[in-house]
Amino acid sequence: MKVTVLSSYLSATILTGMVGPGYAAVLPRTDAETIANFGRIGICMSYFGAGPTEKELAPCSTWCPTQNPGSDPNSVGCKGPTVAREDLDPSTIFKDDDGNEWTPGECICDLAPATAFLDVVIQGLSKLDDVLCAVVLTAVTTLVQEGISAVPGGASITAASKAVEGAKTWAENGLDAISFFGDWIGQSCNIHDFSFNLDDVFQGLTDAPDSVGTSLGCFKAGKVC
Repeated sequence: MKVTVLSSYLSATILTGMVGPGYAAVLPRTDAETIANFGRIGICMSYFGAGPTEKELAPCSTWCPTQNPGSDPNSVGCKGPTVAREDLDPSTIFKDDDGNEWTPGECICDLAPATAFLDVVIQGLSKLDDVLCAVVLTAVTTLVQEGISAVPGGASITAASKAVEGAKTWAENGLDAISFFGDWIGQSCNIHDFSFNLDDVFQGLTDAPDSVGTSLGCFKAGKVC
């Protein structure tokens, strides 16, 4: 499940069945044409993984102000599919001018409150420093695939524990894998490309024993998650 906003990736309920198999026949060929066309009908380019956010949200920045005059064109989002990529109809999967894969999504507008909530969660977690960033990806994949006993000591075990703490906090607050890797690990460590399945690794981190790390709790208003 994926929702992209200008500064974050947030969970949301998705409109399914929005695009049919015959849609590919009418898609423009270039990104500029796609963005211009989608901006007229409220559809966006929902990328698989951490794609180019500016391009993904460009149609929504045009579409949303026409639907809500006076709204902030920067507080927009793109709702993607609720199913895994391999379960999508192949005719609804495309590549942009740079070869990045995407599928049509639905523009959503006025996401300022959602963005503010994500910022609260991020502030509750300590930012990963350069030492932890250097080992975090290896640490989390080793933890998920082989268990905590296989993670080397020192910075690696600290990074793994921080990642488990973060993932469990993310999950408790209703945020997803895309947001976790894109907005926290990605932003903290300046990482934009992940060579593993984000959902699988995120699930593995949330399933890790509490002895490795626990959630920092609910950050929603009223502490109801």
